[in-house]
Formats: sequence, structure tokens, C-alpha cells
Amino acid sequence: MKKYNRIMLGSGGRFADACREEGYIGANFDLPFDLSDSLFENWRDFNAKFIPVWMEKHPDKSKTSAGLACGFLHTIAKDLKIGDIVLSPSGKGFYYVGTIASDYYYVPNTELPHRRKVEWMNTVIQRNDMSQNLRNSTGSIGTCCNVTRFAEEIEALLVGNPFVPETQTTKAEEVKQKSFDERSLHKLFCTYLRTRNIYGKTIFHEKTSSRTDHAQKWVHPDIIGVQFEDFDNDATLSLLKATEPKESVHIYSYELKKKIDSDYQLKQCFFQALSNSSWANYGYLVAFEISEGLDEEMARLNNAFGIGIIQMQATESVVLYPAREKPLDYNTIEKLNNLNPDFRSFIEKLSKVMLASKDYTADARKSFVAICDKVFDTDEAIAQYCKDNNIPY
Repeated sequence: MKKYNRIMLGSGGRFADACREEGYIGANFDLPFDLSDSLFENWRDFNAKFIPVWMEKHPDKSKTSAGLACGFLHTIAKDLKIGDIVLSPSGKGFYYVGTIASDYYYVPNTELPHRRKVEWMNTVIQRNDMSQNLRNSTGSIGTCCNVTRFAEEIEALLVGNPFVPETQTTKAEEVKQKSFDERSLHKLFCTYLRTRNIYGKTIFHEKTSSRTDHAQKWVHPDIIGVQFEDFDNDATLSLLKATEPKESVHIYSYELKKKIDSDYQLKQCFFQALSNSSWANYGYLVAFEISEGLDEEMARLNNAFGIGIIQMQATESVVLYPAREKPLDYNTIEKLNNLNPDFRSFIEKLSKVMLASKDYTADARKSFVAICDKVFDTDEAIAQYCKDNNIPY
């Protein structure tokens, strides 16, 4: 299937005009050498090889940043296929649109040395003509963003037709289309998290101790996750365990919603996410569908309180606003450990991984992963799951 990707050509699209004139897209990411012999089919193999290389150049950055940089580079150099469509912001309120026309090639001593030839179209797409949902997705952070789910709209815009989504469905069809359960989204979202090297676990609220006050609101996260910083050198590991072992992990809290319809609902969901994630390094509000016109308020809330916002999709979620890092709140962690056995089990297993000696880290990690949510191995499995659960795919 043909893919559609938004590709940022330099900060703010500053190389977009040059790329269009010379017929290519490109990237840099501080890996100044030819990657032709290392473009593995699986991006995980590519990341495993180049994350250490990237981090040597950026010792002040996290492994998450390294993973994103290498992942974006693999997308441009390998994942995009000849015939796929790219949209690149011009920096002037519209998008250049082109078709990938070659495999990867390397041009040393240039701003964007990792390149693909592109046949650019004469037609451009005005940002103001896009639906709010497409603007949200194309405006997300990062060099690459998959917008294939908007293929129909993009094709309509290319021939000058305003896109009008189908609304002539019967009431029964509409109910069926939206009849999936919120918790059925968890496995899909945890699959997305695993591609970011984050291990997620659902916290079942119904397991909360009956001895506690059930009237308490906004206490439990829907999903908790952890991302490990992996170190192999014995001296590094010894120093880490002797000083700040908590620096080797990043802990996340996610509040998951099917849909956010209005400004009022956005605020309600956002502050629920804020309350539920007060204990974690990073907190996110995640929604499968976000109605148009909420961009400004999402940006304001994110800037004021640091909670990130993710628009979830069946196959590739989009970070609309990144979360701000904060220290762990151990008083709240203590409260959650007392309230819920799922949360307590997660923390216990995580602690064993952090404290294990190098010889036993692999066993501790295996035991930890076993209690995390299961994830999908293939796109086909995801598609079948969405079909079975009436989830838009």
C-alpha cells in the first residue's frame, strides 16, 4: 500500500525550496557517512547499530532522543518506498508534494547528505485547506510523520477539491463504527509504546483494595510504562548503582480516552491526566480521536502544566505535544502501591531490574516484561484485531 509521509526538510522547512529545486528529500542527524550497507529491513536492527554512535556525539541527550533520530533516519533512507508520497512544509503556509523516485544515496559535505530522489508535483497543498485533524498530524513534532490515514483527503486536495468526509451513514452503522471499548485500545497503544522501547502495563482500577475510599477520583493511571537506558560497561553500571540508579529508567503515566469532543472535555481529561501522573517522570493524555478547534487550548495546557498529548492511531500514534520531565513523587508511588496490586507488581519487578547485577539483569528484565501488556507482532494482526473490535483502522 502506498504510504503518505510528512517530511520536515530542516528546521522550519528551511531547506524545502532547495530540495524541490534539486529534486530530493534528505536528512542529516550527525551521522556523516554512507549508510548503504547498513539499511536493514528491521528498523530495530538499524537503531541497535547507530544509537551508540549517535550518543557518542550527543552525550548530553537521552537514549529516547537517539532512538527517535535513528528511527527518523531509517524511515527516510529505507522505510519509504519508491512511489510513496511525501509532503514537506515550505515554511510559507503550504506543503510541497512529491513522489519518492529512487533508493537511498549519500552526498557528503552537504547539509542533508542522506537522500532520496523525489519527483515534485507542480501542485502544492495550502495548510488552511486541510482538515483540522490533518493539520494536527502534519504539525506534529519530529522529522517524519506517517499521514497515510489521510490519503483520501490529500488526493482530493491535490486535484483542487475540498475534502468532505462521508457522513451519510445510517444510525446503526454509526453506532457500530463507534462501539469499541476504550480498554480495547490498550493493546494497540502498548504496541506503539514498545516500538519506542517503552514497556507498558494496564492498571486495572477494579483491582483497587476494597478497604480504600472508592470515592477517590483521578488517582490511578490507565497505563504505566518504563523506558530503560541500557549500559554495558561494568564500571558505568557500578557507578550508576552506587549513585543514582533511578537515572537509568524513565517512568511514564498515560490517561487514555476514546474521544475528546469539546474544550470542556479536553480540560476535564487533561486535569485527570495531570492528577493521575503526578508521581511519574512523564505524563501523557492519549486520545483516539480529538475534535477540531482544540489546538490552541492543548498548546496552552501543555505549556502551563507539562502534560503531553498524544493522538493515538491504530498503527502509528502522533505526539502532538511532548511531556515535560519531572522527578518521581515517592509519596504518591507509596499510595498507589497500597491501592493497587497491578501497580505494586510493576514497581516491584522494575526495582529488581534496576538493582540486579549485570549477570542477572537479563533474567530480571525477562521477569519484568512478562507482567507487561502483550503486544502485536505484525500489521496483519493489528488489522484483524481492529476489525474484530470495531476499531477504525
